[in-house]
Amino acid sequence: MNSIFSFKQLRDKFYSLSVREQLMVVVVVGVGVYFIFESLVFTPQINRHNELMATRALLDSQVAALKAEISVATKTNVDLEKAQLENAKIKKQLENLQAVLSSMQVTKPQISELVKSALKDYPHVTLVSLKTLPVTTLIAAVQTNRDVPVASIAAEKPIYKHGVEVEIHGGYLDLLAYIKNLEDNSQNVFWSDARLLTVKYPETSLRLTIFILSDQPILEIS
Repeated sequence: MNSIFSFKQLRDKFYSLSVREQLMVVVVVGVGVYFIFESLVFTPQINRHNELMATRALLDSQVAALKAEISVATKTNVDLEKAQLENAKIKKQLENLQAVLSSMQVTKPQISELVKSALKDYPHVTLVSLKTLPVTTLIAAVQTNRDVPVASIAAEKPIYKHGVEVEIHGGYLDLLAYIKNLEDNSQNVFWSDARLLTVKYPETSLRLTIFILSDQPILEIS
C-alpha cells in the first residue's frame, strides 16, 4: 500500500505541475534512465567490441606474418628444387660427355671396310651405296679455367663426327640382324638417321648413317 500510495502521490504531484515543469521532469528522468542504461549495457558492449577488434587486429597481423614466412619457405623450397634439378641435369650432361669422350677413336678405323666385311655373314643383304659424309663438329671446344675441375667442364678440344651414309637392301629381319651384328662387333662405332622403306615385298631398303667420334678434324675412314 505504501508503494502504491507513494506512486499515486508522485503521479498527483506530477499532474499538479505545469506543462513546462512536466516536460523538464520527463527530460531529466529520460536523461537519467539513458545514463543508467548506458553504464549498465552500452559501455560494457562497447568495451567488449573494442577488445574483440584489438584481438582481431592482432590475429590478422599474426596471420600476415605467417603467410610471409610460408611464402619465403615455399620460394626457398622451389629454388632448392630448381637447383637440384639443374645439378642433376648438369651431372647427366657430364656423364654423357664422359661417355662421348671415352668412345672417341684413337686409331683410324676403316668404316667402309667394316660395313663391307660385316655383309659376309648376311648373303641376303646387299650393299647398294656407300657415301662418305662431310665432317661435322659434334661438340665445340671450350676455354677452360684452371680453377674449375676438368670433370665439370666440356671438352677442351672439339669433337668431330666422321661418318658414311649406307644404303642396304634385304629382308627386314636380315637388315635388323646386320645392324645388331655391327653394333656388337664394332666398338665405338655408332649409327643414326635410319630410314626404312619397302622396295618390293619382301625386299626392304635401309638407309642410315654410320659414324665415329674423334678429336681429329681429318681422319681417313674409307
